Amino acid sequence: MTTLQDEKRDLEVKNTNNALDTTIGVSRDEIAETLKVDEWGYDVVKAIVTSEDDPTEPVLTFRFWFLGTVLGIFAGALGQLYTFKPQTVAVSSLMLSVFGYVGGMALSKILPTGILNPGKFTKKELALIVICASTGAKGVASTLIIGAKDLYFNQKYSYFDAIILVLTTQFIGYGAVGIFRTILVYPRRAFYPSALSGVSLFETLFAANLNDKAFKLFWMATAGLFCWTFMPQYIAPTLIGISVFCLANQNSPLFTQLFGGVNNNEGLGIGSISLDWNNIGDDGLVYPWVTQVNQMAGMVGCVIVIPILYYNNVWNAKSFPFMAQSLYLATGKKYNQTKILTNNALDEAKYAAYGQPFYSTSWAFNTMMQNMSVTAGIVHVALWHGKDIIAGVRAVISKPKAGEDKSTIQEGDLAEVDDSYRLTSVHPEVPLYWYLSLMTVSLALGFYICVKDDSLPWWAFLLTVFIALIFIIVSGLLAAFTGFSPPFKTFLQLIGGFLLPGRPIANMYFTTFGGNTIWEAVAMCTDLKIGQYMKIAPRAVFYAQMYGGFLGALIHWVLNHIILDTKRDILLDPNGDNNWSGQNIIGFNTKAITFGTLAPKLLAAGGTYEWLSYAFIIGAIIPIPFWLGHKYFPKVGFNYVNTAILSWYFCIFTVGVNSGWLSRIILGFVFQLYLRKYQSAWFNKYTYILAAGLSAGTQLAVFVMSFALQGAGGVTIDFPFWALNPDPESGKFSDYCTRAK
Repeated sequence: MTTLQDEKRDLEVKNTNNALDTTIGVSRDEIAETLKVDEWGYDVVKAIVTSEDDPTEPVLTFRFWFLGTVLGIFAGALGQLYTFKPQTVAVSSLMLSVFGYVGGMALSKILPTGILNPGKFTKKELALIVICASTGAKGVASTLIIGAKDLYFNQKYSYFDAIILVLTTQFIGYGAVGIFRTILVYPRRAFYPSALSGVSLFETLFAANLNDKAFKLFWMATAGLFCWTFMPQYIAPTLIGISVFCLANQNSPLFTQLFGGVNNNEGLGIGSISLDWNNIGDDGLVYPWVTQVNQMAGMVGCVIVIPILYYNNVWNAKSFPFMAQSLYLATGKKYNQTKILTNNALDEAKYAAYGQPFYSTSWAFNTMMQNMSVTAGIVHVALWHGKDIIAGVRAVISKPKAGEDKSTIQEGDLAEVDDSYRLTSVHPEVPLYWYLSLMTVSLALGFYICVKDDSLPWWAFLLTVFIALIFIIVSGLLAAFTGFSPPFKTFLQLIGGFLLPGRPIANMYFTTFGGNTIWEAVAMCTDLKIGQYMKIAPRAVFYAQMYGGFLGALIHWVLNHIILDTKRDILLDPNGDNNWSGQNIIGFNTKAITFGTLAPKLLAAGGTYEWLSYAFIIGAIIPIPFWLGHKYFPKVGFNYVNTAILSWYFCIFTVGVNSGWLSRIILGFVFQLYLRKYQSAWFNKYTYILAAGLSAGTQLAVFVMSFALQGAGGVTIDFPFWALNPDPESGKFSDYCTRAK
């Protein structure tokens, strides 16, 4: 029988002449000193991921199961908590990495040597712990339907049904990811820029020299941001967004709309400088320059177009708030959706008597541009990668036999794999039937939910899942190449609205089983790529994700239930407060009513918001000129334009806290333009580990504040009002923009 040691030896002597870009035998530091990363960014993997591996290292250890459980519970709770925060952020896997590293090193010293402690704690164990825990944090999007039915329809799920709902959307997507691994995970070009900070952290924490600059930089950044974050997030909220315009004119609603941005739905944040990393994020450091240029162009377009629409009274803009996600009557009063429903379906007589609902213009524009982004993303991927997708599907059917060369996995531009894939391939792969079985069970559970609630017909359930399986490829490839994934949820809400008119809850299910499945699948792709970068046995990654998913589902329901019961009034308020917001549930419910109940009336030709539907056609057209332009004029740079990203960022500031975008743009110019081009060695060595430290420290501080000071633990301790924490009763937001309308 072939042992792992034999496999390792065979791998080391294997002829890799077919590998186009191998770096085996060259250290990361040597590569970083000379590597020049282009605008697309994927070559930076060579300077981050080591090409050395020991396939005999154990990973499914007691330390993994213990820490994966503890951190999975923690991440699930934190992920659910952030759903109800004014600024929605994902649970940072970097923070989980810090906890996992400290815990793993401690257990390796405390536990007796043997089955509980097989030896030194390894980066593979840490990576697998983080994959397990971060999977536990996923599934949060599926709880939006739970919140919407509770807050707006007074319907509560049983404990069992809620858990099944969360698991189903996760595992349908996970099964699809497993089927399309050859396209979404294996290729070198599919490098997932959002994963690189975490991978850099794993490599740095377990580098041979723990006193090197990168190791010290990470811990200094983590400690520094942990301490600093208490300032903008608790002591001095003015630092979330410093607006010189609002400081100069504190009584102008116009200035609030244009220059305010520290509170949810306050304003566009033009010119604000944020000193809050929770608001800025690490995108400016880690996203490829091509992605950021498209994002920046969209951001600038957004802050130009939104005021033009509002002050020209497009869609009767001035009758409604400048920024809001709720539905309104023509008079500007809140729309009471219960007055047009009977048994959760549209009552035509009641609707005729009460009148149609209206969006705020900013939210209508948000929906229009999201729709445009969806079809732009589909056409973009089809034009640029259609042949690769077809080749990948063929590769699923005809896997390489044992002993065949694995330096390529298919034909086309996605054929080339990196050293990580070749090194990982010594381990047994997860059989395809495992993923197919997972999908089958998940589909059966989805049927159970549909039958139990009697809202979504069986054929609609199958249709939305089928659509999701197609869109997982599109969304996954965009995330793999650019870090951006288009928002398919709105597209599915609209399709569901036309197929099932007058049925808002059915629309919620159609969206949950479709759109959330896509989002979960892309997140799973990222974790699978991390597993490949760290050369973890694929079956171990499968076990970790399955276990983390089950664990997280239990936690999501418990915390979701508590917050819905204790913060109900705040969650129903469109503005919420500084600590709690129902914006995600409000937006989800608003679109369910608009699309699920009234799509043919509002969005079809002749309807008030017909352009929201026409946006799908426009989105499908706009990528074509750039593709043709590159085909005939390849040196101009048309291939840099990604219309899916542009479209989405044209509406990026229509919701949430908007004071951090200028700071992020500045960071993008500094890191991804200047340092990448002119200080490449420093960029290659330190950018991603710095991003890891800044984000880890910030998320840790936010977690501590949320539970110790801001009510998540049951007690709220407000900081005294002072110059950088103005009293809301004064009529000012924290950036001194007026609250007056």
